[in-house]
Amino acid sequence: MLRAVFLMVLLGLGGFLSAAPAVEFPPLSLPLPNDMGLLPQAIQTEIRNAFLRVGFESSSTNHPARFVAQGQFVVEKEKLILQLTFIDKIYQSVVASESVTIHQGLMALDPLKTTMRAMASQAMLYWNKIKDKPLPVPVIIDPLEFTSSDEGTTVYWQGHVSIGTITHGAVTAPYYPFPSTALLTLTLEKPGYRTKIVTLGLKAGKTSYSLPKLAKLRIDEWHPFVETGKLLGLGLEYRHYFLPDWAFWGAEVYPFLQWRPDVKTSQAVLHSEFGGTAGTWLYFPASSWFRFGLQSTFDLSLTYTVSSPRASWYLDGLFSPIVGVLEWNFWGFTIENRIQVPYSLGFPTGVLGARWLLIDGQIPSISIGTVLRW
Repeated sequence: MLRAVFLMVLLGLGGFLSAAPAVEFPPLSLPLPNDMGLLPQAIQTEIRNAFLRVGFESSSTNHPARFVAQGQFVVEKEKLILQLTFIDKIYQSVVASESVTIHQGLMALDPLKTTMRAMASQAMLYWNKIKDKPLPVPVIIDPLEFTSSDEGTTVYWQGHVSIGTITHGAVTAPYYPFPSTALLTLTLEKPGYRTKIVTLGLKAGKTSYSLPKLAKLRIDEWHPFVETGKLLGLGLEYRHYFLPDWAFWGAEVYPFLQWRPDVKTSQAVLHSEFGGTAGTWLYFPASSWFRFGLQSTFDLSLTYTVSSPRASWYLDGLFSPIVGVLEWNFWGFTIENRIQVPYSLGFPTGVLGARWLLIDGQIPSISIGTVLRW
């Protein structure tokens, strides 16, 4: 609260006592070598003169500074580096900067003066832009903190600029003068997870915001299911997505029993199908409540009969060139249906012959199951 009052006083004094904003010129930062002579003092004077020439005033007791023109002079081997920053004290942000590098043997101020003038021009452009259009609401003064349970998530803003990675449940953004009622758009990225774009409505006085959880990309999953004609059993398919969320290959097994307990003469027939699958989703993203895709399957069907006078083994090959796959996602739970008409390849070791396999000779095979991801 006290800081907000102080800033409003600065804004009022800086705006009403004079039409030209005042600038504070602190000494050059960092200690300088003793053999620099009068160069640092000359640089300090030229920085002040460059700003006064374009219309700024030097701060005083009666004219508090709205801005700070800070110079940093660094000596590295045979090079001199001058970094200038222009700071808006109301919004607590760097709004302009310039830098120049010269050889230490070159003591002329000309390249330094050029940089100072460019900096002063940038600063005046900024002032002309904001002096008649102040922000309608207070700015966020404190750094913003974003919390998330997705450790390792990188958070981006302002045109995909990284502000850091979630570490120990949080990341603190560098200061930026957002209006306190702004809508802030963030992009959240983490390897193995779907990228998510989040829009947060900032609130005055609130500096900590919780980010939503990311959804994992579909990479590996199990698909347990039951199928018409094979209800006394359970199928299990493993899928690996070589194109995350979209295209996959897999392997499946389906042991089941054919038996009519209501018929006294019925004898059990055991089946076990082993095969491979390949497919892709065609429509709608993985986050959608409904998806449609196609896959193909090839299975070897092993049949064991226990009928008298002796038990027998049979082997058939089944190929389903086009399998329709429908997925329904509700409240975090997935239901999946497959619709297919297998073709028996007519193996001489089998019992099915070469034909399309339909339920009662006219109904496609339909399965229902769920999806388990990790």
